[in-house]
Amino acid sequence: MKRSLLFTCLGVCFSVTAACAATQPELRELPVFASSNHVLDIQVIATARPIHLGEVATEGWVYTVCYRKDALGDACPDNPRTSSEYGGMWLKLQQGDHLKIHFLNQLPPAPPDADHLNDPMGAMLAANPTNLHTHGLIVEPRRATAADPTFGDYVYVLAYPPGKKPGMTTPGLETTERAIDYDIYIPQDHPSGAYWIHPHVHGLALNQLSYGLAGVITVGSPEDYLAGPGVPAGLAPGVTVRNMLLKDIEVRADGTVLSQEDPGFCNPTEAGESSPRDGACPGQSGPPGAAGPSYAGGNWFFTINGQVYPTIHVSPQGEIWRIWSASGSRTYQLQLQDPATGKSLPFQVLAVDGITLDWNSDPAATARATGGKVRPVTCPAHLAGTRAVCANSLHMMPSARAEIWIPPAAASRSAVLVTDHYSTGPAGDDWPYVQLAAVEFPAQPAGKSGALTVRPVVPALLAKTGILGSKVKIDGGPAGELALDSASQTAAKLAPASQAQLLEHLLSLSAPANIQSAPCESLPPGHRRRIFFGLPASNPDGFGLGYEEADAKGRPVPGTFRDIAPFDPAMIDVCLPLAAGNATATEVWELVNVSGEDHNFHIHQTKFRVLGDKPTDAPPDALMDNVPLPHGSDPCDGSIATWRSGSCKVAPVLVSIPFSEVGDFVYHCHILEHEDGGMMAHIRVVPAK
Repeated sequence: MKRSLLFTCLGVCFSVTAACAATQPELRELPVFASSNHVLDIQVIATARPIHLGEVATEGWVYTVCYRKDALGDACPDNPRTSSEYGGMWLKLQQGDHLKIHFLNQLPPAPPDADHLNDPMGAMLAANPTNLHTHGLIVEPRRATAADPTFGDYVYVLAYPPGKKPGMTTPGLETTERAIDYDIYIPQDHPSGAYWIHPHVHGLALNQLSYGLAGVITVGSPEDYLAGPGVPAGLAPGVTVRNMLLKDIEVRADGTVLSQEDPGFCNPTEAGESSPRDGACPGQSGPPGAAGPSYAGGNWFFTINGQVYPTIHVSPQGEIWRIWSASGSRTYQLQLQDPATGKSLPFQVLAVDGITLDWNSDPAATARATGGKVRPVTCPAHLAGTRAVCANSLHMMPSARAEIWIPPAAASRSAVLVTDHYSTGPAGDDWPYVQLAAVEFPAQPAGKSGALTVRPVVPALLAKTGILGSKVKIDGGPAGELALDSASQTAAKLAPASQAQLLEHLLSLSAPANIQSAPCESLPPGHRRRIFFGLPASNPDGFGLGYEEADAKGRPVPGTFRDIAPFDPAMIDVCLPLAAGNATATEVWELVNVSGEDHNFHIHQTKFRVLGDKPTDAPPDALMDNVPLPHGSDPCDGSIATWRSGSCKVAPVLVSIPFSEVGDFVYHCHILEHEDGGMMAHIRVVPAK
């Protein structure tokens, strides 16, 4: 949503980026914490620390991370095995692992510019509570029990700094001023790919990401689903795999952080500026006498792994780039540009949101299947290969991930990785152009030219034996991974302590809701859920979601309509049971954006396929966990009434969602200004009746 006036550019020399351009250090890998014997046991502390961005000093919020065996009580030792980097950390996992995190909140109070401190429940946010969400992982949203006090990927728990827990609370939310212990099991059949970890506190999500709280997660290796030229499986020796975590942070002239990200901080383009935007853009000043903030003298930094405008020397054997968008709200329009011609260089797209992208003879079908994240182009000679998907840009809204192949041979010897100017609609935001990294190709490539071979994984994931198509499994604790349908019989054979832990877990899965809930019923055949993204009539400056059930002909089912409203923590908006025999339940949802700006649908604990214009169209071989929802035509005012009248023209996005995890989680817009502002809903999946 547009938040500030259009400003005139300062047009002065931007000394910070000039200094960065002169040094251009090599891009460094993120600090890695890898599992051993199927366990990664770490201590993670959310805290504040001084950081340097080029020549600018400010305060960032970081995850201080150490192996649990090295921890000194609630602290990590000051040694090379501890990481406390603004750029983030890399949690390197394998299928069958347990990710165990002892998580502590040592953050300062919430920043005064946070939008929601004065909301009705804003007193709960003042002390800056936080938590963790493992974005994209297909894992249980498990609650703690008396027998097992650890949590799975559960966002309805908040950690406060010691002594700062408020007296008030919200129904359905658990709070503590002690550590939160997470134990997140990665299923044996989980797809290898790129995922990430970040806080998920409604009302502060944007602010905490804007300060820097994010890291990456990988499961398995690209070799699990790739083969190189002349290599039947895996990758050729010498191929470099880079993790590239994109963050942005707005720093005022006085060195303080603007955590309530403002897209008007910079001019959208370089017009009138005397220095290139190498890793940052200069703050704008408002017209004399105009109301609104002035960001003159400030800088909006765009970092990769915490570095401002690094250099990437492409390996002579070629490279795989795994790219994460950890921005709170901005959309990246990534391109690899030839500085001599200004043209965008093509690359091969291997995977989106952690799942390999299979080739389709119809480029439009691939573009639709990825929600416009990837718009295929003809592969050049040095990327020739059967079933290769090539593109010259990536449309990455917040939380998106992409894995691409950069071959050693290219038409250019150098390039610049940029994010182009992008507008999200007439009521939306204008995100600025910035250069992110200098790229140098090898003078003498050693690797073979050609595309990599991508093994399709979607059919296997959705098959009756796959993680998104089979009978649902749970983490049985000491009993290991168990089929939910037979878990109670297994419990009878366990030792008393293990039996009590498993039975408590099973009881918690089917326990009645302690807050108001929609009926827990399966959709009738042919029916779908219609989710509206728009503005609440009671607060047109806020955000919200609406709902109705639609029959096989698209007609609203009487009695199911709920108008657009902000997130209500005391309400379960959607509840559904698993299919018979506790098998995966698959539903079709119709996502309708009735506002004048783009939104970005994300759902926890699963993936989904974007369908054609009709649910009966052949589904594509692509799975994602977030999808752009383009804005409607100019009359779209954020209301369902305008859409029903026919004056708001918008193309709905149909998605097929397999539900294979039981518990409570959320779906929301992953533009975090919108999510914090109310565009989120509570969903519960329960065992079959």
